[in-house]
Amino acid sequence: MARHVCCSLLPLALAAALTACGGGSAPDNAETSAIPLAEQIKALEDSGQLHRLDRSRDLRGPDADDNGIRDDIDAWIAAQPITDPQKKAAQQMARVQQAKLLANLTDAEALQVLGERSMAGVKCLRLSFMPDYQKGYDMGSQLEAMMANTRARARQYLAYNRSVSGSSGRLPEGDTCEP
Repeated sequence: MARHVCCSLLPLALAAALTACGGGSAPDNAETSAIPLAEQIKALEDSGQLHRLDRSRDLRGPDADDNGIRDDIDAWIAAQPITDPQKKAAQQMARVQQAKLLANLTDAEALQVLGERSMAGVKCLRLSFMPDYQKGYDMGSQLEAMMANTRARARQYLAYNRSVSGSSGRLPEGDTCEP
């Protein structure tokens, strides 16, 4: 059965990430709401309530161990209270999200392969959280939002989605988790 590749979850994922971090409702204290969002985020990061994300200007960001995952995302995954197989599945999905930011948007064959990797990553992440597969979907959405955390990265991610808009593929069969 063919399924369309989901292409525009970024706004929803960003809203969910902000809500999860306490940004979903207006504070009762008018003094707090007068503080610019950037300062509120910095304060949450400084306090440890919010994971500090890389905001460098390049799309790739730092990846000291060259594993295809930005170091800040790697650290976030490592800090999650989940099992090792779930962490491996999250790392697989993070590598796919990173590849989307770096993809050659004019190479249709490479985009198709990346779409297949993405479907495999989604399935792996979902199955790693069974029977509560929604947690896998939620983690995937959170990774998607965190990976597109700067204007340049968000624009590139949206450009990727425009490039693959209308494409389709099959949900892969069997175990799709990378070794």
